[in-house]
Amino acid sequence: MSRTAFCITIMLAIIASTGYAHAVAPSIIVYTGSDSDFARMLAELIDDDERIDSETRVVNSPDLVILAAAMPQTECIIIYTSNKVEIEGLEDTLLSYFQQGGGLVGMREICYQPSAGELATRLFPVMANTSVQQLNPREKRARTYVTDRETEINRGLPDTFEILSMGTYYRGDARDEYMDVHSNYTVPFRDQETGSPLVIAHENGEGGRSVALPGIWVIPSERLDVYYGKLVAEPNFVKLFTNSVLWAAKGSSRYEEVQQDLDGKIREAETRQDRLKEEADEARQEEKTRRQLILAVLWAAGIVGCAVIARKMVLVPVEE
Repeated sequence: MSRTAFCITIMLAIIASTGYAHAVAPSIIVYTGSDSDFARMLAELIDDDERIDSETRVVNSPDLVILAAAMPQTECIIIYTSNKVEIEGLEDTLLSYFQQGGGLVGMREICYQPSAGELATRLFPVMANTSVQQLNPREKRARTYVTDRETEINRGLPDTFEILSMGTYYRGDARDEYMDVHSNYTVPFRDQETGSPLVIAHENGEGGRSVALPGIWVIPSERLDVYYGKLVAEPNFVKLFTNSVLWAAKGSSRYEEVQQDLDGKIREAETRQDRLKEEADEARQEEKTRRQLILAVLWAAGIVGCAVIARKMVLVPVEE
């Protein structure tokens, strides 16, 4: 079985296990490459937020991300990637999903690597090259977030706070100095030291929303301060992350439009199902009546036959 076929089987099994009506409930997809532990940690942050009523699902391959983007109930996709292999083949799918009104939250590689193609310019508009500022391992590695523009993503957060991170990528010129992003994107937070955007919110004309978090750069080693288990325990990151998911998921139009279309189709299917059930009941009743008539005819024929036999074999000899 091919990888794609296997992925389709998995997703159909999920839908089948939850029931059709439940399957069209809004879903948020979390993908962190092959590291499902980090994905589950992020999913728990979403599940624990009372403001977000969507179902959260963790996937572990680009194929499943592509399939999830095609599912009608997917209202937001969250992606944290650390290398180009983890985003291979996602460009066309995610751009189409975004153009159709989907919500996305991207962290690290997908936001700035040249291998991400238009994902790093049109979808997550950090527009960065590989210029990097990484702190010395002997120092406390953190980025200082300062408010640049008030948005819903800033809600409940202080004007200045730190989040542990290996560093941040930013667009640089020939002298490796930061270059601003030229477009109609909103920057809720910038890096205090470099001025580079640490949070970028983008909304297209079709209702799609995306949030880029290029300053989130963590690793799976528990021995280091930038272990992602420490990141998800940081209250300011939790609030920043869930605010971003809420803004991207609930502000996008894709799920609402698909849901309205699905509601009509479901009602149409239920009406058709009721009509088929009535027709089946009528057919069963007609079949039952036909069988009863046949049985009655057979009984009558049997009685007549018995009468003839009795007449010829019993009554006639007695009369003689």
